[in-house]
Amino acid sequence: MKLKTSDWLIYGSAGLSAILAVVFVYGYVQNRIENAEKNAHVKTITVVEKPKLLSVVVANRDIYRGEKIAVDDLKVLNVPTDGVVVNGVITNPQDAVGHIAYQKIYAGEWLINKKIGTGKDKQKQSVEALLDKGERAIRIPVRADTGLLGILNPGDHIDVISVFQSTDNKRMISRTILQNIPVLSIGQANRMKVSGENSKEDSKDGADSEKTATESMIAVEVDNKQAEQLALAMNVGAIHLMLRNPSDTALVKTKGVNLKVMERGKGRPPKFKPKSKRDVIEVMQGGDVQEVITR
Repeated sequence: MKLKTSDWLIYGSAGLSAILAVVFVYGYVQNRIENAEKNAHVKTITVVEKPKLLSVVVANRDIYRGEKIAVDDLKVLNVPTDGVVVNGVITNPQDAVGHIAYQKIYAGEWLINKKIGTGKDKQKQSVEALLDKGERAIRIPVRADTGLLGILNPGDHIDVISVFQSTDNKRMISRTILQNIPVLSIGQANRMKVSGENSKEDSKDGADSEKTATESMIAVEVDNKQAEQLALAMNVGAIHLMLRNPSDTALVKTKGVNLKVMERGKGRPPKFKPKSKRDVIEVMQGGDVQEVITR
């Protein structure tokens, strides 16, 4: 069948129309895509490699100077290796257990070799590891009434007062013999039991009739002369301890006191002056009562 010229024109027009329609649709769709990309919020995702972690031993509680470190005092944290910039960081808890704290270590603080004893033989580590050259450690019995028992911590500084009888046995003297002495360690409380005459160790009702008195020992850092003074004071009389403010390092000159000085002495003036006496007048207005203070 031979196509006529008119048929070619019809087929050509139809094909051209289809091509134009495809071009227009493609252009419209492409334009919509470009507009959507411009208005869309693009989020940039940065892929970071997983950092290398290092185990670091930290204090689980406040550890005072002179205390022996136990397992329960420590915990392990995993931190990025790049964040460990301090030399001597302890990474294994067993390297710290049984050692002595040279300085106070706060809860959450990293443990480093400089702050604890790093000797290989843990059994030989004790208070002597804290002593500087020429210093000595001496123990003092303390009680709640005379020795700050219960409020004293290793690392505190104390003054020592000696109460003794004069050489002529005529008067008692109280004098501060040592000042600003550091406390190295505090021993465990020892219970001294005083049994009653008819008390039995095992009674039927399980009651213990023994009276107990709690006493402890502290180790302080002194030189030879101070140790001699302290030993003499403990043998000839009684000693009392006073707690110092950590920032107060000044030594106070004192001649001590005796009973005559106390008799002649005046009472300590009040720290704050009392307020002057004021009169209060009640004023009634209707059903209300007001107080007016007159100066």
